[in-house]
Amino acid sequence: MLVGKAKATTEDTEDTEERQNLPSGSVAGTKLRHAPRVLIAGGGTGGHAIPALAIAEAIQRRSAEATVLFVGTARGVESRVVPKAGFDLEQISVISLSRSLNASLILFPFVLLKGIAESLGVLRGFKPDLTICTGGYVSGPVGLAAAMLGIPLAIHDSNVLPGITLRVLSRAASLVMLGFEDATRKVGGSAQAVVGNPTRIAKEDVGREAAREAFGLSRDRKTLLVVGGSQGARSIKNAVRDALPQLMDAEVQVVWQTGPLDYDDRSRDAEPYGDRVSTVAFIDDMPTAYRAADLAVTRGGAMTIAELNLYGIPAILVPLATASENHQELNARAMERAGWAKMILQRDINGETLGQSVSALMGDGVGLAHMSEKSASRGVGDAADRIVDTLASQDLIRL
Repeated sequence: MLVGKAKATTEDTEDTEERQNLPSGSVAGTKLRHAPRVLIAGGGTGGHAIPALAIAEAIQRRSAEATVLFVGTARGVESRVVPKAGFDLEQISVISLSRSLNASLILFPFVLLKGIAESLGVLRGFKPDLTICTGGYVSGPVGLAAAMLGIPLAIHDSNVLPGITLRVLSRAASLVMLGFEDATRKVGGSAQAVVGNPTRIAKEDVGREAAREAFGLSRDRKTLLVVGGSQGARSIKNAVRDALPQLMDAEVQVVWQTGPLDYDDRSRDAEPYGDRVSTVAFIDDMPTAYRAADLAVTRGGAMTIAELNLYGIPAILVPLATASENHQELNARAMERAGWAKMILQRDINGETLGQSVSALMGDGVGLAHMSEKSASRGVGDAADRIVDTLASQDLIRL
């Protein structure tokens, strides 16, 4: 859904005439007229870096000649995942904006100015046709620098409450793209499009029985998937440990991502329950894990939610209490209102609350099936391609 009209960009006459010959709407299959140069900034966490990578890969699927450059930081997750994906990464200086009076708050304006200066240098050197920001503090100096140089700016935010950096940049953006309809009221910009959240996970056609067998579980028993982040969330792990007796009584089996640091301890916790609990330090094959599951217990991050919806998995969402601006709780509340998820706050989760919630949901087959249908109805498997289509339809990228 596109609302409003994107700001016009300055083009020379020849480029404008060439662009007018392009078909409107979807750009799939169109002949390349100009090899686009796109700079993408986003990172700090996977919630910003993963959508950025998905967008970059979608651009290159449409145009093998496209050149994409990333801007990030040395400390963020992008410093690992972007080079691993085969893209170049320029690093700039960034500092988080503290909500309390401390040294980092005093340093913030100086580091921001340094980051803008570094971003200006990158942009002048790379000369992109378009800058895309997907959130995180690195997006601030890059987006501001792009606006200063008159380079078209598009942004994408994946949360119900867009981050403060993108809320500021939305006023200068030619196009604001959002993962959730709920977010449209919280950003500015003359053009907004709800496109969903791009992930890098493919919906693979793995049979449920085969998926369960891959984890050494029964083919026909109700299955709970527990994923608390790459390191596993301590509060969730403790609640699962204490809930295991009740889950066994409810005839539920568990795939439990423990995180590598606690794998040995959690495996010992699970040992009395034999093959009813499969502990894994880190799940590399998430499609198989999702296909095995009837219900999931996870955090409330936007990327996790997008993946759950892609596979139609109902969930108990336990939002991270320390997430910036409490955005995970806002995500979880919106998903609970949508009818496919139940939220348990981090302060409230324990063996009793988790065990009761899982048992009640698993014991209601009709209700669980309805939740699964509602989850699947929100799945957007082609969000990255939708983003490229939207950029092209607004003449922000030429393919």
